Amino acid sequence: MSVDWEGILARLRGYPLRINRLLPPCPDEMVAAVQSALGRFPEDLAGMVRNFNGGKLFVKGIQMVCIFGLSAAQPLPPERGYDWYIDKFTPKWRAAGSGRDSDWAFAMMNYGGLIIMHGDGSIAEWDTAQRIWGARSPNLATWFETILREGDAYMKDV
Repeated sequence: MSVDWEGILARLRGYPLRINRLLPPCPDEMVAAVQSALGRFPEDLAGMVRNFNGGKLFVKGIQMVCIFGLSAAQPLPPERGYDWYIDKFTPKWRAAGSGRDSDWAFAMMNYGGLIIMHGDGSIAEWDTAQRIWGARSPNLATWFETILREGDAYMKDV
């Protein structure tokens, strides 16, 4: 299942201003640089950064999820964590345990769930506090669909 970036962007842009704060797309040469440093960049993540290079989704007080981008594409605001980039967080994630060589860290939930894409394209959430695996999705398209549904509920919750 491929990711419908136009549909995702349309849905995110359908919210009032400042609810979803997306950064401009990343140039292809940055994707190539990350790939040469960390290995084959998954096509779905490459598609994501070619459409928006990270951002904050469903901001209500705090964001529901922070999507990582690539660090060298542009400087980010200081409130963004220094390591909250795909190319900064992924090497640290890989170095922290065996069997992570093909994993890619690409998002953080507001409660501390680190979102990982495995080498097979499946998505899993690592609970950074309890150090256990949580929710799983078969692919990035399904994960984004879940995030959009949860974001709708998050924005309606009083």
